[in-house]
Amino acid sequence: MSPRVRDTSRRSRLLLGTVLVIVVVVGLGLIAYFTPLMSVRSTDVHDNRAVPTDEIVGAARVADGTPLLQVDTHQVAQRIAAIPSIESVRVQRSYPSSLTITVVERQPVVKVTDGQKVHVLDRSGVGYLTFDTTTGVPPEMNRLPEFSTPNPGPGDPTTTATLAAVSGLPESIGSRVVKVTASSPVDIQFTLKGNKTVVWGDSGQGAEKARTLGALLTRPATTYNVSSPEFPAYK
Repeated sequence: MSPRVRDTSRRSRLLLGTVLVIVVVVGLGLIAYFTPLMSVRSTDVHDNRAVPTDEIVGAARVADGTPLLQVDTHQVAQRIAAIPSIESVRVQRSYPSSLTITVVERQPVVKVTDGQKVHVLDRSGVGYLTFDTTTGVPPEMNRLPEFSTPNPGPGDPTTTATLAAVSGLPESIGSRVVKVTASSPVDIQFTLKGNKTVVWGDSGQGAEKARTLGALLTRPATTYNVSSPEFPAYK
C-alpha cells in the first residue's frame, strides 16, 4: 500500500471516528433534553427561614418530571424573586435529578408608619412588608426603630445612607435604637432608649463611631455627637 493510500485511509478513519463521537454526543444531548432520563424528581430549597419552602417551590413552577435541560433557571429565579421577602435567589440544576434553589431573604431594619399602615424596610430601603395597626403588628416588627425621612425608599440617597449606618450598628447599640431620623445623607441621628440623642452624621466610619459612642454612653448626658469620632462631644 502506497504512503498516499495509507494517509487517505488514516484520515478517513479519523473523520469517521469524529463523526461517530459527534453523533453520540448529540444523541445523548437529545435523550437528556427530551426524555425523563435526567428530569426533576426533587426541588431542594436552602437558606430560607421566614418564607415557607412550599411557597418558594410553588413560585418556581417546575413540575416533577420536567427534563433538567428544559428548565429555564433564569425564569425560575425571576418568579421566586417576585416574592416580596426574597432579596436574591440562585437556581441551579443538580444532576442527575434535582433542582437546587438558594435564597437570600430580606432582613428587617426599620419601620415607617404612614397613618394606620406600618411598612417594614430592609437594608436597601425596600418596603417589603406592610401591616395594619388596627389588626396588629407582630412584636418583632413593632420593636424595629421608627424611621423618619422626607422620601423613604430604595432610590433615595438619604434612605440608603441611613440604613447602611443602622445595619452596621453592633447589637449593643442597635438594640437600644428606637428612632432614626435623617434630613440628608450627612445628617443622620438616632434616638436611644431613655430619650438619648445620637448625632451620627454620615454613614462613614461606622465602626469608629460605634466604638466611640460605646465609651461615651457610660457618661450621663442627653446628646452624644460622634459625627467626627476623633473629636466626640456630649452634653
